[in-house]
Amino acid sequence: YGLGGNALDKAAVERIFACKKRPVEKSLLILIRRDWLLDFAVVTGKVDSLLDEFWPGALTVVLPAKKKLPVYLTGQGNTIAVRYSPSKFVDALLGILNKPLIGTSANLSGHPSCQTVDEAYKQLGPSVDFLLDGGVTKGGLPSTILDASEPNFRIIREGAIPSETIQPFL
Repeated sequence: YGLGGNALDKAAVERIFACKKRPVEKSLLILIRRDWLLDFAVVTGKVDSLLDEFWPGALTVVLPAKKKLPVYLTGQGNTIAVRYSPSKFVDALLGILNKPLIGTSANLSGHPSCQTVDEAYKQLGPSVDFLLDGGVTKGGLPSTILDASEPNFRIIREGAIPSETIQPFL
């Protein structure tokens, strides 16, 4: 299960941090459509070919942030984590809102991921406005996080896409 809010609304982002009891120093990713990427990040040709291969998908990429982005999106640094989700629901929501979403797992920071809406409610309770029951999730691994903000890319977290699958593109 996921937790999200309007990434361009500081109060919404702050509320996500509060709901999860997550330190603000640990930035969150934003969910975007591929054609929005250049609005938020600086992209090189090497990154482009990587995204052609793995997006939409379970790859979160940390890139140099555009200078105009607010600090609450960049974790007080100069990078931003972006993901283009393969979820048809997320894509439809992005299309309707025409705004990026802050995206994170629907659980308290440091707690296990939730597989059902009941588990999400037990952890987050009334701190969230709305829970959509999508049934029992398939579970599985979180997205792989790749830091592509420097010339030498590195995998920060190995997840659903194994490092050996990404390695040929680095």
